[in-house]
Amino acid sequence: MKGNIVYIAIAAILGVASGVQRFHSLHAIAISGYFFFLLLRKHLLFLPSLCAIVLFFLYTNSIERHNTTILPQDKTEFTVRFISPVMIDGDRLKAVVRTKEDEAVQLLYRLKSEQQQHELSQLAIGMVCTFRGNLEKPEPPRNFAAFNYRDYLHFQHIHWLVRPQSLSLQQCQHTPLTMYEKLLTVRQQGLRAIVDLFPPASAGIVQALIYGERTELEEDLQVGYQKLGLIHLLAISGSHVTLLVSACFYALIRFVTRETATIVLLLCLPVYMVLTGASPSVVRAVLMAMLFLILRYQKSSMVPLDILSVTCILMLALQPYALFQAGFQLSFIVSFALILSITTIAQHHSVFVRLSLTTFIAQVSALPFVLYHFFAVSLFSIPLNLLFVPLYSFLILPLSLLSVGISSLSLTVGAFFIRLLNGIIVATNELVIFLAEKDPFSFVLGRPSSVFLCCYGVAIVWAFRRMEQGKFQAFLYVALVAVWQASWPYMDKYGEVVFLDVGQGDCIYIELPYRQGVYLIDTGGAVSLPKQRWQIRTSEWDVGKQVVVPFLRAKGVRELTRLILTHGDMDHMGAATEVIQQIHVRELAIGKGAINETLAPVIAMAKKQHIAITELQKGDTWKVGNASFFVLHPAPTVSTSSDNNRSLVLYAKLGPLSWLFTGDLEKEGEQQVLSSFPHLHADVLKVGHHGSETSTSELFLQTVTPKLAVISVGKNNRYHHPHQIVLERLKAHHIPVLRTDEHGAIYYRYTKKTGTFMGMVP
Repeated sequence: MKGNIVYIAIAAILGVASGVQRFHSLHAIAISGYFFFLLLRKHLLFLPSLCAIVLFFLYTNSIERHNTTILPQDKTEFTVRFISPVMIDGDRLKAVVRTKEDEAVQLLYRLKSEQQQHELSQLAIGMVCTFRGNLEKPEPPRNFAAFNYRDYLHFQHIHWLVRPQSLSLQQCQHTPLTMYEKLLTVRQQGLRAIVDLFPPASAGIVQALIYGERTELEEDLQVGYQKLGLIHLLAISGSHVTLLVSACFYALIRFVTRETATIVLLLCLPVYMVLTGASPSVVRAVLMAMLFLILRYQKSSMVPLDILSVTCILMLALQPYALFQAGFQLSFIVSFALILSITTIAQHHSVFVRLSLTTFIAQVSALPFVLYHFFAVSLFSIPLNLLFVPLYSFLILPLSLLSVGISSLSLTVGAFFIRLLNGIIVATNELVIFLAEKDPFSFVLGRPSSVFLCCYGVAIVWAFRRMEQGKFQAFLYVALVAVWQASWPYMDKYGEVVFLDVGQGDCIYIELPYRQGVYLIDTGGAVSLPKQRWQIRTSEWDVGKQVVVPFLRAKGVRELTRLILTHGDMDHMGAATEVIQQIHVRELAIGKGAINETLAPVIAMAKKQHIAITELQKGDTWKVGNASFFVLHPAPTVSTSSDNNRSLVLYAKLGPLSWLFTGDLEKEGEQQVLSSFPHLHADVLKVGHHGSETSTSELFLQTVTPKLAVISVGKNNRYHHPHQIVLERLKAHHIPVLRTDEHGAIYYRYTKKTGTFMGMVP
């Protein structure tokens, strides 16, 4: 029965997935198919697997039903205890705290001065503070494929954000720490010591390798490692734990017996797990190491696949929600694939071939999970892993441990190793950033649907089965699924119009049926207010990086047919440079005479990348398939002192509806449009200037007579858009309104004759 515990682990996974998520047809198909397979091939495991799936379903469902809040939303008086490290980034402070009702909440506080920043940096785990504040519900995702912050907190049993009205040390006092909190404090001290010892360029890497902490890493560097498929090097993984456990074991047996060395390691490994952040990959590696040591101590044996399976069952029993973390999924699927392939790998005598095969198997097995979470894959990652895995495993990781260890004994001697390590890390980081920018083998495929995930799974399993017979050409089936996914949008009869929720700004995505064209009207972009140096955050919110580019990549968009910028306001084109850098743009279109000081850098970047630049004006048209576009404004002779009234106005026929995209057009511009097109009519009106009272005049509505109005506007924006007068005017004309501040991203999916609107936020 060796190697069969994996079937019970799979049943446990199915039980957890069914217990957390609303049960639907996919669960039924997966469970029915799995137990049909067991009846045919592993009938002795049918009953144990059935027990596992029922037990884990009931257990997880019970946890999910009890994972609710007991705090009233109108609560304003709080006494909380800090149970996690306090993170201060610029003018933002955040930490997980526990209320006196014994419920964890996420504390968020905007620091008011540099002095307060310095004062509150002394907040620590174990402190109890009293303050007045307000509770807020975490936001659900407001765009397709966006990070689900609400679920992220829910899986940590957190249901509220608490925002103190004021916070100071005078409101706080120390309390005794638990053993776990003492370990977290030691971890924070270690992280701070690395920041003090190492230059900024290498401190983040050393923190990641020793403590599994990546907050000090520059965002561009993390993105580079992720794009190249090297991000696993910056996580505490099985290889890290194996290296450390092996080194410690062979060091200990010089002084004590093997049994004593085993007991010492068993006691130390849970401590190490906490000190390194207890991420899913760390927990998996530590539990597997502990199981191996226990079996060795008892002079028993268990095949690696059973050790991995027991570890999976234990982790799901301790924390069922871990199943939905990318780290858990990637850690287990890669370990599973490598364990099953160990015979195939071992039969090759060449170290280079074994390393190449290991890297290839890891990359292929992780492919559907990587695409689901990151939307792209780089073929360059296979040769790069051949270079970077030995570099990190045998040079950077040992040097990091050595540098920190020696520096704790002698700063003078440690300084030599720190300089050496810093030079290596700086060179490595520069290479990663360079290759990430130039990577010609990065393929954006988008987030695969359930159907494609199943197809990838079948193709990968079949390819590995054939690999055992020496037939590596079977991996072509995996490539064919990837080609099919990349080609699918060109076979899809549906088109889309999406008003992205970019806060206070505009960004409209238009995809024609069969992907005959992909257009982006504006990009959004935060209007940043001047900040003092102490207020600047390590990672500032960037609508291009956090919303627009991820949306395009999740859709599998590799090229924009046209990037259309209506005018030069930052809330309409602030993210244009990020889009141009990350997505190939065939043509940049702007309004005639629209170039100003904010648009100039975008034009310069477009020219540098040899992107065609077109200035559109009234009378320009283009037609693709059944879709047609007409430029209504600006006229060649338009004269206005307002950039808003020079907005490019676009009329489009998409599916069964006509659309009017007005940018920030105000009343003066509306009158100019109506004077040229007195019988203008559109089914859907993109309300001008985010619903400002200076736009959407009575005459304009009477002429256009839209059946639906869409307002792109930021939630709780400081301009108080949309204005009540505009809303009342729309209501008086019986025009339904969809708003991004209330509905999140607004989707319209259509064919030639029909279409459906949908909002991301119900």
